[in-house]
Amino acid sequence: MNLPALYEPQGRPPQLLARDTGTYREEDGEDAISVRFLFAMLMRRREVVVLTLALCVLLALVFTSAQSRIYSASADVVMITGDTQIAPEDEGEAREGPTRAEDVETQIQLIRSRDMAGQVLEATGLEEDPTFRADVLEPRSMLDNLLGSVGLSDRQGGSQEIDAGTLRERAVTYLIKRIHVVRVGNSFNLRIEFSDVDAARTAQVVNTYARLYTLDDLQERARGSAEAAKTLREKVAELSETANAAFAKVQAYRVANGLISSSATGLTEQEISTYNQQVASARAEAARDAAALQSARSQMAVGGAGNVGSAASSPVVASLRAQRAQLVTRERDLSQRYFDENPELVTVRRQISDLDTQIAAEVNRSLQALSTQARASAQRLSSLLASRNGTRAQLGADNTALVALAGLEKEADAAQSLYRSYLEQLNKVVAGSGTERPAARLISAANVPGLPVSPNLALNLALGAVAGIFAGALLAIVSEISYRGFTTMEDVEKRLGVPGLGAIPAFATVQPHSASPLETVRDFPDGAFSEALRNVIVSVRYLTGGAGRVIALASSVPGEGKTTLSACLGRSLATAGEKVVVVDCDVIRMQLSRMFAFDNGQPGLMEALAAEDSPIPCYEEPQSEMRIVPITRAFAKGERLTERGRFARMVARLREDYDVVLLDCPPVLPIAETRDIIACADATLLVVGWRKTTDRVVRAAMRLLPARARKNLGVVLNKVDMEKQVRFGGDDAASFYTQYAGYYR
Repeated sequence: MNLPALYEPQGRPPQLLARDTGTYREEDGEDAISVRFLFAMLMRRREVVVLTLALCVLLALVFTSAQSRIYSASADVVMITGDTQIAPEDEGEAREGPTRAEDVETQIQLIRSRDMAGQVLEATGLEEDPTFRADVLEPRSMLDNLLGSVGLSDRQGGSQEIDAGTLRERAVTYLIKRIHVVRVGNSFNLRIEFSDVDAARTAQVVNTYARLYTLDDLQERARGSAEAAKTLREKVAELSETANAAFAKVQAYRVANGLISSSATGLTEQEISTYNQQVASARAEAARDAAALQSARSQMAVGGAGNVGSAASSPVVASLRAQRAQLVTRERDLSQRYFDENPELVTVRRQISDLDTQIAAEVNRSLQALSTQARASAQRLSSLLASRNGTRAQLGADNTALVALAGLEKEADAAQSLYRSYLEQLNKVVAGSGTERPAARLISAANVPGLPVSPNLALNLALGAVAGIFAGALLAIVSEISYRGFTTMEDVEKRLGVPGLGAIPAFATVQPHSASPLETVRDFPDGAFSEALRNVIVSVRYLTGGAGRVIALASSVPGEGKTTLSACLGRSLATAGEKVVVVDCDVIRMQLSRMFAFDNGQPGLMEALAAEDSPIPCYEEPQSEMRIVPITRAFAKGERLTERGRFARMVARLREDYDVVLLDCPPVLPIAETRDIIACADATLLVVGWRKTTDRVVRAAMRLLPARARKNLGVVLNKVDMEKQVRFGGDDAASFYTQYAGYYR
């Protein structure tokens, strides 16, 4: 054969490259797993990934549709922290809103209380709503949700019979479970949020909660003020009667005991003090008078009236004594000058005697006066003592009465104080009624939500997509790892231990191409499909060292495309100017003969086997110079080509006449004779369907081949989808098709 230097045999197929033994390798070991390797596996099984992804997304959609659609609405209320009373109150009693975290938490618990939930039920009338009753009594099932998503669900009140009290308790619990109250940051803003399956009901309930909370304190305080005023009025009237009765009792006791005023005992004490002073004075006076009387009497007894001191003297006595003193002085003068019988001296002496008589009489009268005065002083002292003792007795009685009076006054004062306090409280309540201000106000009302917050369709679909991707990738990797078919030449070499001689693309996956493989070879001899055929031919010649004139094309099982490949290889060789003949060796199917529509009755393979000296009947293919030895009539049952060596002799004759002899053999596994046919060839092409035939099948076929045939055996991957092969990756030429596809156009 006259081939260009490119096609000259060099001893080995050009695509079987030796591994680099250096320290750096792109893939460290045959089983190394890299990103490209994983990506290639995913691309090979992208249908599995896509189907799994679609299934998971569909399941996520069904799951989402089966979940109850939960709508959420929220309203914001702000708590008023200043004074909530317009009417003035005592400084220590000013009513203020919550200012501590504990107070805010108390307000939150108030909103979430069962009492508040009951008020909401009454305000909204939800107990009369059939849909609400159904949701309370029979929560929606997944089937209800699925039917509801397509508009087929009809929930009207549920099927349970239940009394009103139990329904109300369950409805209150239903609201409490779905109401959420949170404090916004550190502010006094409370966010009231309600979640439910009905969007309109959600906004209605949360707005009712907010409205009742903002007015509840005001109404509660107004109601409390009215009740307090009523109670206080009754209590004030009762205390007024009690205070009046206690006061009347005190006054009656005063009158009964002569305690006209609270100072009665003070006057008595003052009177006793006066008596004490008078008694002391009277006692001193009586003592003085008694002493004077006693002194006078003693003087009188000792020396007569002339020795009586001044205590018993009177002005008259003093005057008489003064006169007598004068007379005594005169009498002394006269006695010194005259004798006793001197008339003047006698007269003076008589006058002195008369004065002494007068003085004695006057002294007696003074003594009687002193006696009378002493008796009077003693009587006055006795009288004062008696009066004082009487006053003291009166004081003791008054003090005893005052003890009881003090108790009565205390009772009266206590009743009066209690009455005054209740009266003041009543006045405050009456003054403050109607002036209350709410402790909170609504700052943001809830609107009817348009979209549910749960389930999150986008999130569920995204999760489903992620799960689908992971599950699909896992299934793809598992299926690819467990897949025993062949995708690349590397798979062939690793699993079979024989060289891969090339990959023949499915003609429709390369450009340019015609309506059939044979037409593609004819119309585009320089196209990608034709070049792949030439690559196989070159690889075969490298495999056999240039001695491969007879090439057997076989497959493990039927349907691998070896017949079409035989015809295409023959046409490609004929187009290159080689003298080539293709022999149809499959006496059962006769696919090659039928492909070219040979008529029955013409000389064919049967005649070629029988003719030892005559020329072998070969027919030229109309579109090229390729020759064909067809099977034009059926062989007898049980008759085989290789009997008595006739097929080997025919091949030897063809070897002498043609440059290349292509033997289109039957499948190896079902036909035993195939091994004898292959034994006549220089090289064997085992055609394997791309990603179709498993390695177990190919190994089984290889075990049946003769030892000589296994020496020059190569595998050809047939019907390779070049578009997919590029995505699958690999180290062979077909994996890089996109990088050189434009070269052929």
